[in-house]
Amino acid sequence: MIWTSERNRQQGQLVAEIYRGAAAVPCERLAIIAGGLPGADKARALDEAGVDRSRYLTVSIDDVLVRMAARQLIPSADAADGLSPLARAGRVHGEAQFLAKRVALLALTDGRNLILDISLASWRTAEAWTYALRFADYAVNAVFADIEIADAVRRAEEAHRRDEEEFSRGRGYGGRYLRAEAIRALAIPAAAEPRNRIRWALGARSAGAIGGTVGGAFPGGAVTAMLTAYRDGTYTLDDLSLEFRARRWPRVPDVCPPELEQARAAIDDPEPYVPGSFDDVVLAYDRGWLSDADYDVLSGAAADLPEDLAG
Repeated sequence: MIWTSERNRQQGQLVAEIYRGAAAVPCERLAIIAGGLPGADKARALDEAGVDRSRYLTVSIDDVLVRMAARQLIPSADAADGLSPLARAGRVHGEAQFLAKRVALLALTDGRNLILDISLASWRTAEAWTYALRFADYAVNAVFADIEIADAVRRAEEAHRRDEEEFSRGRGYGGRYLRAEAIRALAIPAAAEPRNRIRWALGARSAGAIGGTVGGAFPGGAVTAMLTAYRDGTYTLDDLSLEFRARRWPRVPDVCPPELEQARAAIDDPEPYVPGSFDDVVLAYDRGWLSDADYDVLSGAAADLPEDLAG
């Protein structure tokens, strides 16, 4: 999806806020995928694995949703519906997955240490991000926080009830509601497949280390080359617009595979990253290469395609 200019501006401010908070995190190109069902104690699992979490930027859907609530970015169908902001979080769950991707991509451009605090249920996400981390010259490891499905359901219900009670007392943004059926749907074998898909990357040498180019530029590719030329003044905005209108943009797949549709609401994985997609344009915006006006022009150019080419 290509977001409107105004929504992109609001999203960009939130992304910048999160990333500014990681200014002291070292850029050692270390990444940890912390996976587990809703309610799993991933913080404890990381501590037991000897991970110093202060040396990492942690990206999680829950954190993004709280920040969206704080910025009043979670819409209400009815101003008088009486629901807390996070009780309405399902309406922006997909957007939060997109914003988590934006923050993580910023980290990869700088080589900043990164913890992806995720469900690790979507094989599409696992595959996309292990490739991205590897080609950004990261050493990747994983920590799994195990929990029984029944306990995951119970803890999610307890957290929702507790946070809603706090909201009724004027504190916080309420509690996120996850249907028990969505959590239970994560018990099928397909939800365990992502663990297998990332095992090849764990502890492996990065692509840069193998090729002798440790610390090489990320993301690279034709779109980034054009945007770099624009940043450096050798391309005009008109040049970019013409290229963007003619380009066949690859489609970014949905986070949720078809076989896990019943679990969609409980899958807290970032949106997959597709090199050469409009993701690279949004990343350039987040890096300060593009202004709001630039984004407005380029998003219009990229969207100005026949449906069969839009991607």
